[in-house]
Amino acid sequence: MLTHGSSAWCLNPSFKMKRKLSSIQRPFLLHISGANRTTRMAALQTILGIPPLHMQLQFEAMFTSIYHLRISLPPNIEDIQPQDLEMKATGWSIHQSEHLEPNQISLGDGEANIVRKDIINIFTDGSKTEHGVGAAFCVLTNDIWAYQWSAKLNGYNTVFQAELTALHEAVI
Repeated sequence: MLTHGSSAWCLNPSFKMKRKLSSIQRPFLLHISGANRTTRMAALQTILGIPPLHMQLQFEAMFTSIYHLRISLPPNIEDIQPQDLEMKATGWSIHQSEHLEPNQISLGDGEANIVRKDIINIFTDGSKTEHGVGAAFCVLTNDIWAYQWSAKLNGYNTVFQAELTALHEAVI
């Protein structure tokens, strides 16, 4: 229903219109994903492989204008090419944590992206997938995998509880 007449009102959406469309799309993405209401909109769109609503409507408006109405577009509107939109990855059947190797530790989260060799480094993680809820941590001393711990939690636990459990066990 939103695409009806989009060639008239959504060829060049304003910031206010983009924000309104985002507020319309957000509850649907939350229900589809089952994510917590504090999850960022960009994360929801990336995880689900669904582009922002204003971009999809703008694409539909351009398509309708060019192919159905045979209207040439103003030069100030950028063309959206298929490669500009991300495609959702499919075919993932296992969780990456099931094949973790010592050299696969990511330092992308957090401020300290440098592993110091003269101190003990502890990395924690908690996750929830269709296979269950789990928490884990590992200890690196002088770039050597010194200790690791992991546990499967109950299915009703949240990912936040898993994260806290990993932190708690690491502190102990």
